[in-house]
Amino acid sequence: MRLGLDLRNEAPSAVIERAREADRLGLWAVLVGGTPGTENLITAQLATLTEHVHLAVWLTGDLLHPLAMAEEIAITDHLSRRRALAIIDGDEARIDHVRRLLSGHIVNGVALAPPPAQTSVGVWAADDIASVSLTGDLDDDRITIDEYRDQGHTHLFVSWPGSLRTLARHLATRAAGPGFPQITADHADTIAP
Repeated sequence: MRLGLDLRNEAPSAVIERAREADRLGLWAVLVGGTPGTENLITAQLATLTEHVHLAVWLTGDLLHPLAMAEEIAITDHLSRRRALAIIDGDEARIDHVRRLLSGHIVNGVALAPPPAQTSVGVWAADDIASVSLTGDLDDDRITIDEYRDQGHTHLFVSWPGSLRTLARHLATRAAGPGFPQITADHADTIAP
């Protein structure tokens, strides 16, 4: 399971700082949101400030036209060098419309220009993405991560109140597979706290 950091409820200054740190620590993705119509502004800014972390944007699908959503996602995909993802909270027809546009299809006589840099941009319905607020207590949070991973979730976005170094060492590795030896993360803490 891939573990991403949910930054939707963070202050704007914290979003940038935590996203850059998530990028340095090798987390899979960060999820950002914002006032409807402005969500992609922070994502575009992060595209220029990060190198590796995927940039997921939470969009309210019923407030924006599918073409406008697809265009913004495609532009972010170019700015981020193929790291854009989208989670759309809206009806399935609008989500499918966005997916088809991003896949290069002509929809209702309209083609997306520019097309995204990726051949396939990840676009999920909000109901299909798991998101959870972790407590910061590693023992409890390990159990939560194990439950989501063992239920077969492929992606999980978490709100995390603590150090991102701890999240990356102890929980992102655990999310990747049940066989990660905890002693390795514990030893890393003693070497470089």
